[in-house]
Amino acid sequence: MIFREKPSSTATAMRTSPAPQVPSGRARAVRAAAFAAVVAMVCAVAVFGAVNLGAGRAGAAMTRGHATTGTAAAAAASRRDRSGLPWPSGAYLPDGTPAAARAFGHWRRRPLDIVEVWLSQSTWATITDPAWLYRRWQGSPYTMAFSVPLLPDTPRATIRGCADGADNPHWRQFGRVIRSYGLGSSIIRLGWEFNGKWSRWAATNPTAWAQCWRQAVTAARSTAPRLRWDWNVNRGVSSALADPTRAYPGNRYVTMIGVDSYDWWPAVTTPGGWHQQLDGTQGLSYWLAFARAHGKKLSVPEWGSRQYGRSAGGDDPRYIRDMRAFFTASARSLAFETIFQGTIGNYESGHTMPAAAHAYKTDF
Repeated sequence: MIFREKPSSTATAMRTSPAPQVPSGRARAVRAAAFAAVVAMVCAVAVFGAVNLGAGRAGAAMTRGHATTGTAAAAAASRRDRSGLPWPSGAYLPDGTPAAARAFGHWRRRPLDIVEVWLSQSTWATITDPAWLYRRWQGSPYTMAFSVPLLPDTPRATIRGCADGADNPHWRQFGRVIRSYGLGSSIIRLGWEFNGKWSRWAATNPTAWAQCWRQAVTAARSTAPRLRWDWNVNRGVSSALADPTRAYPGNRYVTMIGVDSYDWWPAVTTPGGWHQQLDGTQGLSYWLAFARAHGKKLSVPEWGSRQYGRSAGGDDPRYIRDMRAFFTASARSLAFETIFQGTIGNYESGHTMPAAAHAYKTDF
């Protein structure tokens, strides 16, 4: 603006200045000196304007650069997980409260990104309207992963009926309620570990099971379209469905692929144990490849040390380091991971497994 305005107005003044008709010699000398002074002034103004314009442009460029950098940094910060890890990291805690989540994050010296909680399967009401639970987590800084039973413990609820659409009103209600508490973007582990016989919704009929999933997701999306759906298997060949992919409902109905993987069957302490967990039949690598092939990210909603039970790995820090290495190598393809804390394996409360606890606290 300085360059455009000041030289233009000076040039206009020069064009409108009157010149004498017959100047004398002295007058010509005076005029020449005056003209030289004006030219010098114009040049100075032009130079000054050019310098200021350059400085202005450079300043604007720097401002834009800072703004762009700042915006990019802000965007990156908004995408960055609170934990600071290259993937979203969280936990299931036996005392499932925001205070417990803060305490666990403080103990491991990184805040949690994800908190996993389970809904009761007693009745349809405990599945579709757990108001007390939603109120507890409403407005919290955590991404919530809700483990949601596919069926309640009522005789009339069946996979076949669900596949035929009998449960759709319940799933519409589920979406309506969870959204009303501001939790409509949560992760839903619907009917998790369906390839094992220990769940009421075991996929012994994979065709009907997949149709049931599609019905439930479609109905819930009609009232809560931003929910994210985690199709979640148990690692390894399990008792209800040897090939869980037969119950895959299709990419349209799934947000992410989940696999639960504890330190057992086999434990890392056994010969080739970690290799079996990682690269064995339907191991971690298999499900990572399956997720990538379907354009999905992999979640590991349940993992951790097992202190009790047949084949349990116990207090073994190698398992923690192996899992950390897997998460690091697959970070770009990892939707989230949540370590399971409870009586079977607890790091924080009393340090029931001090070596594993130390490894987790160091690596996570």
